[in-house]
Amino acid sequence: MIPESPLAKKMKIRPGRRVAVVNASAGHLEQLGPLPSGVEIKEALQGTFDWAQVFAQNRKELETVLPRAVRALKPEGLLWLSFPKGTSNIQTDLTWDKGWDSLRNHDLKWANLISVDATWSAFALRPYWLGESRQPSWV
Repeated sequence: MIPESPLAKKMKIRPGRRVAVVNASAGHLEQLGPLPSGVEIKEALQGTFDWAQVFAQNRKELETVLPRAVRALKPEGLLWLSFPKGTSNIQTDLTWDKGWDSLRNHDLKWANLISVDATWSAFALRPYWLGESRQPSWV
């Protein structure tokens, strides 16, 4: 058995999950592998997913794809929003603490922040669970 990649482990991709990776940077899918057994990976938000990663270079891209990503996420799913690091040389209006106003329109809870690679960081968000306080922790 081939062990899963460190990135797949860090991003909590579990065996048998349906996964979406949207607007990925060049080489990212290869960076994710090898994946845990039985993972089905798609590059479009068609159907529902246990796990999704969306790359957005700026607020406009985020605001375009975010509603579709949230609708495609299963209630127990995990959504990663990847954005350029300040050192990436990618023109952006997203930083770890700015540009996320559109998240207020969605019922999501902040779960984690990681470095994906030298160019991208990512926030993990998940739907609130039944009875959980709705205090947005990312605002």
